[in-house]
Order: sequence, then structure tokens, then C-alpha cells
Amino acid sequence: MRSMLSFGAGIFVGALLLQGGGAQNNPVRSLNHVGIVVKNYDAAMAFYTKTMGFREAYTIKRPDGIPQLTYLQLSRDTFVELIPAGPNQQAGVTHFGIEVTDLPKMVTQLRDKGLTVPNPGPTPANAQSVRIQDPEGVQIEVMEFGPQSLQRKAMDSWK
Repeated sequence: MRSMLSFGAGIFVGALLLQGGGAQNNPVRSLNHVGIVVKNYDAAMAFYTKTMGFREAYTIKRPDGIPQLTYLQLSRDTFVELIPAGPNQQAGVTHFGIEVTDLPKMVTQLRDKGLTVPNPGPTPANAQSVRIQDPEGVQIEVMEFGPQSLQRKAMDSWK
């Protein structure tokens, strides 16, 4: 239940971010993904790919070959990110991600509004990203997808 409330709060905050300012001044493009930590990665993959029919866009593996994360594609621009749970990690929705067209501009806008925002950095999938929290502690991943990012390649290959 807590996960669903957090998810709902996250969607609300995301909608507010999408509303903040005119289209020309707002670099937010879309709600891009929802991140879910799963206890049984194989069962989750089977459910989302076989039962739900989502396409595996890509999987990033650790050096030992174990999946670090998998992006499952629902539509051209929408994904579910599956993250295998660590030893003391609780399963459930952990964050949502929004795509922006200009991450430095978005960071500046958020900082100008009083939010503490770290400097952008690369993700394992070659995107640029920052993480922020809403007032309830919901994690929001703000991302820009360059041509080298796995997200952009998956979106561009969608048919």
C-alpha cells in the first residue's frame, strides 16, 4: 500500500513539474519510467515479458553477469525499470523518471526554486541524470537521453 501511495504522490509531483511554466520555458518532455525493485527477478521478468507482453529494451549486467537493471518497454517512450533486490532492500516501487530535453536548464530551474539538486552525472545506460526527492521522500530521476544512451536507442528502434 505504501508503494502505491508513493507512486501516486510521485505521479502528482511529476504532473506539477510538467505544468511548471510555459512549454517554451519547461524542458520536461515526459514521464519516462517507473523503477521497481523485485525480490525474484526471473519471476518478474517472466511476468512482465510473457504475461504483460512488454519488450525487453536492454539489460545492464554487473561484471559477474548478474543483472543490475532491465528496462522493459511498454511504448516508444515509456518503460518499467526492474532492479533485482539487494540483501536488505525492500521490494516495490522505488522511483519514477522524467525525460527532459535540457538537463542543465532543468537543474538551474529547480535550484532557482530552492531545491537542492546535485550536479548531473552519467547513468549505467549512458544517459545524464540527477535524483531529487519530493516533500514526501519520493525519488524522482530527472534524465536527458543523448544519442548514445540506451534509452534513446530503444526509443528510436520502437516500431
